[in-house]
Amino acid sequence: MKRVHIAATLLDAQLAVDALSSLGIVTHIFNANAAGALGEVPFMQAQPEIWVDDDSQETSAREALAGLHNAPPRDEKKCPHCGEHNPGNFLSCWQCGWALPD
Repeated sequence: MKRVHIAATLLDAQLAVDALSSLGIVTHIFNANAAGALGEVPFMQAQPEIWVDDDSQETSAREALAGLHNAPPRDEKKCPHCGEHNPGNFLSCWQCGWALPD
């Protein structure tokens, strides 16, 4: 097993693990419950760590995670009905439910 990432929060770690899992990379999160020990142990020892099962997938996991962190933000869509701004991946407006343009 090899450590490929240290996440700032457990949520960030879970998002990274989900992304790697979608690529077929088996991972584990260590220190998932260590946040409660902050103050008792150094913070660097309490942050969630992502480890890959197969050492040969270390490079591809690191590349995939680097791609996630460097991804440009998605465009926004303006609702033609209420004028609310929505993330580019939304199909309908979160405010009024109106269908958004492609």
